[in-house]
Amino acid sequence: MKKWLGIVALGIVVLLIVIVELGLWQSSGNIVDFVNGQRVLPPTELQADIPLTGNPEAAPLAATLTVDLAAPIASLPDQYLSFAIDTSQVVGGKWWNPEAASTEMGSGSTNAPVLDFSQPQLNVLTRALAPAYLRIGGSEADKTFYDMSSNAPVAETIPTGYESMMTRPQWDAVNAFAQRNGLDLVFTLNAGPSSRDENGRWQSQNAESLLAYTAEQGYEVALWELGNELNIFWFVHGLDQQIPVAQYHEDLQTARALVADYFPASQFAGQGGAFWPLFGEPLNFFFGFTEDYLAQAGDLTDIVSWHYYPQQGRRGPIASRRANPSRLLDPENLDEAAHWAAELTAWRDEYAPGKPIWLGETGNAQFGGEPGLSDVYLGGLWWLDQLGLLATVDHDVVVRQTLIGSDYGMIDSETFSPRPDYWNSLLWKQLMGNEVYAVAVSGDQSDKLRAYAQANADGGVTLLLINLNHDQNVAVSLPQFANQPYELYSLTTADIFSQELRLNGEPLVLLPDGTLPSLVGTAVPATASPEIQLNPLAYSFILFPGD
Repeated sequence: MKKWLGIVALGIVVLLIVIVELGLWQSSGNIVDFVNGQRVLPPTELQADIPLTGNPEAAPLAATLTVDLAAPIASLPDQYLSFAIDTSQVVGGKWWNPEAASTEMGSGSTNAPVLDFSQPQLNVLTRALAPAYLRIGGSEADKTFYDMSSNAPVAETIPTGYESMMTRPQWDAVNAFAQRNGLDLVFTLNAGPSSRDENGRWQSQNAESLLAYTAEQGYEVALWELGNELNIFWFVHGLDQQIPVAQYHEDLQTARALVADYFPASQFAGQGGAFWPLFGEPLNFFFGFTEDYLAQAGDLTDIVSWHYYPQQGRRGPIASRRANPSRLLDPENLDEAAHWAAELTAWRDEYAPGKPIWLGETGNAQFGGEPGLSDVYLGGLWWLDQLGLLATVDHDVVVRQTLIGSDYGMIDSETFSPRPDYWNSLLWKQLMGNEVYAVAVSGDQSDKLRAYAQANADGGVTLLLINLNHDQNVAVSLPQFANQPYELYSLTTADIFSQELRLNGEPLVLLPDGTLPSLVGTAVPATASPEIQLNPLAYSFILFPGD
């Protein structure tokens, strides 16, 4: 008996290994990376007080930075940094439990409070991030019915087969919010099981009722998407609900024609495929999707979109890389975004040449973020690095999940207070311009110094420097900028696991009347040997004005 139990156990282990290996087909790593991604790293590697105090006992690492200003390597639209509000927050649908005490499937295990789009502080904070795209999407988008005849502030009854319903006042509130804050609206149409007939064909009638009402009201929607992450419908909706690529191609033809009838000036997009750390598209060996869909329908869509989170939070039932404070301080883990971006770029070039590429959904950690990590100072190193990295690899837009809500939101949904990544986004908008330049770094542990350069509104160039070292300062020499004055925006904190962010030593907080303070750098006079000092786990913007 014991012998047979041993054989069965061995068989289960082998089967799991085979499944993981198939899941890692065309991945960015191997089974060892997957196993390492499940380990809990010791928290003692990181000290809370290092970024503010520095490390006087260790000599700083020395690095030299140069920028190729001969010609930009990319040009970004003004809306490059954009953000989302989840459909769940519009309609009160399933959302992530703030307790984060157990695993959750689909869109979460609790219902989101319907967001008050008229809240004054929310509008003040949002307006400061314009211009930007506001995406209304997420898993709940594929479970929502549109009732444009209902004046109810929230749904009273939901049609059979759907899990949520968007009423007319809710849709009016979204459009008013976008209009008064200078945002371009992106909306994800329901392409889920609830929108399909018994043969799996997409039924357009409900979507058409939404488009017709939207056009009647004179609302403008910059981009309509058909469905959210169809490549993992098997995970969100069940194995029997996965949509074949051929069927989705037919759906796209129907939806494109519908959008063109009501909104000839709007853009149209297919699904943004979900890419997971290491795996890329999960179980693409079995289900495939993004490349196959683009091969058939690349000419039907105006953009190529994908979704990516570099790690998964504790709410997730499975993970290819569990969220941990040290994980996104590893340059290889940060660079994985560029790995998948290159794959999307290759598919775009082959099947949809010339179309813009969007990272249409991203956050610090999947499944609502990781409490105490996605919403604190430390998470900002990842956010700014990913913005800088994707700007260098032909991406036009990066959409942050989410503007407000859960642990990955840039604004706290209870207090409407800005979290560190809100301030980081505001600084990016203020200091980093549209033209992107190539940067070269040399010196000690140069891979731990992340560096990006973009033009600025003053006609000069702004550098973004990030020190990933948790125990050593870095001294960055800038010989190319000798004898040029600059403005320094140094970002530190007293505790890397807090929501405090200090600009040149002063905490960033709202003014007593709830408005934003001016983000002002420290003027540094010209010197023959300019050098920037970065404390461990600190980052700085350095603005050199034009001539």
